[in-house]
Amino acid sequence: SRSEAEARAAQQDAIRRDRNLMARFPNEAAHRKARQAALDPVRAAVKASESRLRELQAERKPLLDEAEFYPNRALPPKLKGQLDANDAAGEAQRALVATQAAEMERINANFDAELERLRRLWTGAPAGSLGPVQPLPARTAASAARAAPR
Repeated sequence: SRSEAEARAAQQDAIRRDRNLMARFPNEAAHRKARQAALDPVRAAVKASESRLRELQAERKPLLDEAEFYPNRALPPKLKGQLDANDAAGEAQRALVATQAAEMERINANFDAELERLRRLWTGAPAGSLGPVQPLPARTAASAARAAPR
C-alpha cells in the first residue's frame, strides 16, 4: 500500500541520514570542532557589533556635552540630527546583537540535538532506529529582536 511505501521510504531516509551523520562525525571531537566552526563567524559578528557600539558611545559623549549648552531650549538641528543618527545606529547594532545571539542559540540547539542522536548511534543504536530526525523550529530575526533586552 501507499502508506507502507511511505513508511519504508521514511525508514530508508532515517538510515541514510544516521549513516551520513556518523560518517561526518566519527567521534565527539569532530562534532565539537564542527560546532566551533559554525559558531566562529557569529561570534566574530557579535564582537564587531559590540565594538561598533563602543565607538557609537564614544561618539555620543561630545554630542551630549554640547547638548548641555542648551538646557531648556531646543537643540540646534545639526546637533539633534547627530544625536538621532547615533541613537538609530546604536539601536540597529543592538538588534544585530540580538539576532546574532538567537543564531548562536539555534546553532547550539541543533548541535545539541545532533550530539544526543550521535551518542546513541556511537553506543550501538542501529542506524534508522531512532526515528525521524526532528528539525528544530527556526527563530526569526524579528522574534529575536523582540526578545532582546533593551
